[in-house]
Amino acid sequence: MFEKEFRAPIPLQQIEALLRRISVEHVKRPLAEEKAKILRSGYNGEKNLNYFLCLLPEKNYSIFHNIRLPIGSTFFQIDFLLISPKLGIILDSKNHSGTLTFEKNQLIHLSNTTEKINQNPLSQVYRHQYLLNRLFESHQIPKIPIEYHVVVTNPSTKIIISDGYKEAEKRVWKAESLLIKMDEMEKAYNKELIDKRSITKIKKVILQNDTVERIDFLKVFGIHPSEIQTGVLCPTCYIPMEYTYRTWWKCPNCQCTSKNAHLHDIHDYFLLIKPSITNPELRAFLHLPNSRSTTYLLSKLHLPYSGNGKGRTYYPNFTNHVPNLLNKY
Repeated sequence: MFEKEFRAPIPLQQIEALLRRISVEHVKRPLAEEKAKILRSGYNGEKNLNYFLCLLPEKNYSIFHNIRLPIGSTFFQIDFLLISPKLGIILDSKNHSGTLTFEKNQLIHLSNTTEKINQNPLSQVYRHQYLLNRLFESHQIPKIPIEYHVVVTNPSTKIIISDGYKEAEKRVWKAESLLIKMDEMEKAYNKELIDKRSITKIKKVILQNDTVERIDFLKVFGIHPSEIQTGVLCPTCYIPMEYTYRTWWKCPNCQCTSKNAHLHDIHDYFLLIKPSITNPELRAFLHLPNSRSTTYLLSKLHLPYSGNGKGRTYYPNFTNHVPNLLNKY
């Protein structure tokens, strides 16, 4: 059913890592916190929609979450894509609060006393349908109808659709209506158009072309790498822990000890600095005492690498594009 494990998108993980590692007094922190708020809201909306998707019969659909696919020299990103022998369905999640007014050329978002004019998300999700069809065509995948919908995931949000806007009346709905809407589409598309072999090919094309999005937030906010707090941060005090042979890590403040606290910090390095690391770079970032202890730690992580000896470079072990570091111990 779910072809990709549901996880927080990389940009959200990146901004969370940034907030962990810059000073609370940093001049750019308010901008980073505002961006984090937006990304968290989007992810929370997707979690809400994912709950209802989990209620669907497993055998009916292949479901892909947060896929970013190439088309020409650019990419397009889909929150959820469902594939069945009858049709494909694109779902775009919106977690806005307040009131959403859908007009043909714009979306008006009213929250408290603030009004914002945004692009009509139906235009965007239609573009995703068009581009997905092009991608499938380029891989000689049999043509199937692809429905597209905007799903409002905040249950308290009020939806207003301008008079006569029939497309929005059909394609904009609340997350709790998902089972009803899926049943309606199943009845409307009652003929199987592609076989299991074609569905397998679709899965392969999507998963092989899915490209992780990384944002250089240090560049976006103008933060120098030297302003990033290094070290293995205590989960309680958020200050660097000290390396000890027997317990590995010990907080000098609260005396907390841990043998695997460094996993989150290596993850932070890959998210914030760059998606590769060498023995000297890891030693400096984690404040390890010598090259031998760094080599031992790296041997426990089983990370993919290139090169040999002192020239070896290590890379995150991706499972569905998320570094798989937390399951190593």
